Amino acid sequence: MKEKIKLSTKIKKSISAFFGYFKSGPDLFSIALFIIAAVVIISSQSSEAIRDIGNFEAGKVADRDITASIAISYLSEETNEQATTTTVRNIEKGQRIIRKGFIVTESEMEDLKALYAQFPKKDPRNIIGFSLLILLLYSLFSALRGSIIIGRTLTTSEKYMLAVITGSYIIGTVLLNNLSPGPEGFPVSLAVPTGLFIMIISVFLGTRPAMIMALALPIGAYFAGAFDTHSYIIALVSGAVASNVLHNAQNRMSLIKAGLLIAAANCFAVVVVLLIRQAHIMDYPPMLFWAALNGIVSGMLTLGFLPPLEHALNAVTTFRLMELSDLNAPILRKMFTTVPGTYSHSLMVANLAEQACQDIGANALLARVSSYYHDIGKIDNPDYFVENQTEHNKHDDINPRLSATIIRSHLKLGVEKAHNLGLPKDVISIIGEHHGNSVISWFYNKAAKQEETVDSEDFVYPGNPPRSKESAVVMLADITEAAVRTLEKPTAGKIEKFIKQLFDSKIEHGQLSESDLSFRELETIKTAFVKVLAGYYHTRIEYPNQKNDEKEKEKDK
Repeated sequence: MKEKIKLSTKIKKSISAFFGYFKSGPDLFSIALFIIAAVVIISSQSSEAIRDIGNFEAGKVADRDITASIAISYLSEETNEQATTTTVRNIEKGQRIIRKGFIVTESEMEDLKALYAQFPKKDPRNIIGFSLLILLLYSLFSALRGSIIIGRTLTTSEKYMLAVITGSYIIGTVLLNNLSPGPEGFPVSLAVPTGLFIMIISVFLGTRPAMIMALALPIGAYFAGAFDTHSYIIALVSGAVASNVLHNAQNRMSLIKAGLLIAAANCFAVVVVLLIRQAHIMDYPPMLFWAALNGIVSGMLTLGFLPPLEHALNAVTTFRLMELSDLNAPILRKMFTTVPGTYSHSLMVANLAEQACQDIGANALLARVSSYYHDIGKIDNPDYFVENQTEHNKHDDINPRLSATIIRSHLKLGVEKAHNLGLPKDVISIIGEHHGNSVISWFYNKAAKQEETVDSEDFVYPGNPPRSKESAVVMLADITEAAVRTLEKPTAGKIEKFIKQLFDSKIEHGQLSESDLSFRELETIKTAFVKVLAGYYHTRIEYPNQKNDEKEKEKDK
């Protein structure tokens, strides 16, 4: 009895888990797209003679080719002035019955009607087979977008984007194949900007997911019946090159160069296909033209689609980060004039964070840009932050609790300003996390001296501990740069020892527990910080002549 109950419980859990998978928006959206794809594919797999036979009429010009999908024989009656004769007419599989652009003859119309008679209705076995094929394709793409293959868990917006790209590619290729674009023997894949789809994936998700989809999308189109072997080869080459051409790209003009490289790869693939076909030499120029045009158009379309997609998905891309790294941006110029001390501090934090992220293999550009903007919340109250103070400290005149409130507010104000500026979500996260939920110890200790009981929660920053390596590095760079300023005559050894104490304190208070940083990476970060700071303070050493000049100036006074 107990075994039956356990088995029943397991079955219920399995069913619940199965249906729970379809509760998320991206999954339901993907299913809807694949249902549409199934309808398009199944409807396109029926014989050309079955579809729209009423559009053809003897004596009129045909708007498309019709090819026999099966071989048939039928009796044809021919009437003349003397008698009516019956003959057997044969139609071979693959035989072209109607030619696009030619006038339909009575004989051709008779062949078309005979072929139509062989398919009075769709075979349910065909429908079931292609439905199962679509299910297999859906399972394949669901597996490929999983964290095991991609290497990380995709966000909701990324899942939506991948579903749209996959559905659009398969549905689009099937529809284009049915339209029979171009002359006879024209590969459908030359009319499909495969490079566009793959480059978008590369920009938003990275090279690895792009390479995976460069293999998967042409396979999906091939299984859907949109591509033949030659089209598949061209699409595969185009996608494989597109997935790699944007690696380490620094500006949007790289997309034009990428388009040219894809064009060259397309031309090479076309030459291979034409050689396999043993095509005539006159077939080469037009095919190479379309191959080159496909690559160039893919690059230009990617250039046009990226800006709206970046803002719609609020995503971090290399191109957007490069634009945000411009120190002439209005908000950074405002920092330079309003909070010069904070501005100088942010530049130094950026140098530290960028070097450390490069050394551990994290996103150095994201860390640098986030460092530029991490303290934009200080613009509203510049005089309450020590780096902007000259002589008088305003905190000496107010309660430590109020001081803590003002200090903490720069996080909330920074996040609000970042949202108003339309900064990427990853940059906003780092702005809100660069202090974690640590205690503002200076004012907490000051309050403890003035009051009998003090709750440390009243002096805690309102953020979350860093949840990415880049965020953790910016936090460490921020506290390191600010703290090292207090050292007298800093040397490399003194700086290294001080940084180790700062790191140990963050680890002890759990500020790095969610960042996935390893101890080896923390050592690498520490070494990077020491190298940058030692080089920076070395340039500020006073030389003997400089000291003598300063003493003489004091005597003159």
